[in-house]
Amino acid sequence: MTFLVYIFSFLALISIIVFIHELGHFSFARLFGVRVLDFSIGFGKSIKSWETKSKTIFNLRLLPFGGYVKMNGEEISDKSQSGDSYASKKYYQKLLITLGGPIFNFILAIVIFFTINLFGIYKIMPIVGDVLPNSIAYKQGIEKGDLISKIDGTKISSFSDAQLALSKRLGESGDLEIEILRNENSFEFYLSINNWLSSKEPSNLLYELGIFPPLEPIIGSVMEASPAAEGGIKPGDKILEISNKPITYWGDIRKEINKSKGNEILVKILRGNEINTLGIKPNLSENTFNWQIGVSSSYELSDKARVLEKYSLKDSLKNSISQTYSVIENSITFIIKIIFGQVSTKNLGGPVMIGQYAGESVIYGGFYSFFYLTALISISLGIVNLFPLPVLDGGQALILTIEKIIGRDIPVRILEFFYRLGTAFLIFLFVFVFFNDIFRILS
Repeated sequence: MTFLVYIFSFLALISIIVFIHELGHFSFARLFGVRVLDFSIGFGKSIKSWETKSKTIFNLRLLPFGGYVKMNGEEISDKSQSGDSYASKKYYQKLLITLGGPIFNFILAIVIFFTINLFGIYKIMPIVGDVLPNSIAYKQGIEKGDLISKIDGTKISSFSDAQLALSKRLGESGDLEIEILRNENSFEFYLSINNWLSSKEPSNLLYELGIFPPLEPIIGSVMEASPAAEGGIKPGDKILEISNKPITYWGDIRKEINKSKGNEILVKILRGNEINTLGIKPNLSENTFNWQIGVSSSYELSDKARVLEKYSLKDSLKNSISQTYSVIENSITFIIKIIFGQVSTKNLGGPVMIGQYAGESVIYGGFYSFFYLTALISISLGIVNLFPLPVLDGGQALILTIEKIIGRDIPVRILEFFYRLGTAFLIFLFVFVFFNDIFRILS
């Protein structure tokens, strides 16, 4: 059942984004009087098709990994000057038709962000739930319970904001400036980084600093032959108290275990509807030299840290445009860093990763998370399509601009050469990110 959720979530996400992208090309083409011959979602054999009064055939095809809009006079060898031909249109009209897909992708993101901002979404407050011993954050003095207010001068209101702010520093050196609120007092911390995470694929940027969100004190796994296993703790148990001290977040567990100094602790747990108290004697970790009992978290976020955030009509529109711009800016910066080797190519993802994220967003976050992810992927698709490759919208726009500047058409044989080169590069890139996804899952 879970596998089907992943599959259908992926298909739904891709279909929405591709449809909107192709609708952009279609809308500008019809606006300027260009006849659209075929509007297809997917590739391969047609599953369902219908024809409109304007003689456009709409096709739903077998392989849902893209789509296309075929226009009259669009082929590089077709220079038809009939009134409904793409080739007959002015430079600015052809440019808008070409860029219509990415434009609509960005508009989709704005619409989704606007809707989320208007109706509200539960965000995780940037409260430090725990700090990993000997991590960068731990050594600088960041503590459990601190509220992250700014990162490098950018205001932070949720863990998502923190992730976005940190992503700007990937592959860089210097100091990360983190401002926190502790007991209503403001403190600034400077975390030294050097080519930060340039050679690895980070799962979570805050985790890489040693900062964890407020997690429910629920056991995810228990090590074999550990004090917890011998004491009777099982995955799924919720820890309520340790030696009569109430446990609110996962970070409280480590704190109370360390206080024991190796003496036996009484752990009150909730298992199903039953409450039990177990006696457990912690042992000393060889790696961190901290006391431990051999358990790991279920990584369930605490409901106490969730807050419903919604905005007025005006602020929703303002924030949605700002969010879209910020994601575009970060994405372009990220791509540039990959090109210049500042960030590992392991971070590149393809259809498998998109499917994984789409499924997880539905299972764990619901429809809000799914549509938020849709907005992010839509922006990514828009940016990728602006790459200056002849087979992509950006390449088409570049060709149109060059022809406008030189005042004549580029020879067909030259265009065909660059089309083949661009196609080969895209095939290589697709295979690369596909295997990246597979290795990511296997590791």
